[in-house]
Amino acid sequence: MDFSQLNKKFAKNFNDQKAVLKKLLKGSTVNCDTCNKPLSVSLNDKDGEFIVSCGSGCTRLTLEID
Repeated sequence: MDFSQLNKKFAKNFNDQKAVLKKLLKGSTVNCDTCNKPLSVSLNDKDGEFIVSCGSGCTRLTLEID
């Protein structure tokens, strides 16, 4: 198994998600790649997380807060 290709794919996905988070936290509107609805950021105080999701639920990113 060639892990270098897999690592490149994971790194690209991570960097893409990081860019989306940066844009959203700056106040920019970012649309979901799947349904094209705007993504929103919410705070889950109970679990200490930021949650990024679209209205349809096809995109969901969770960022843990330390």
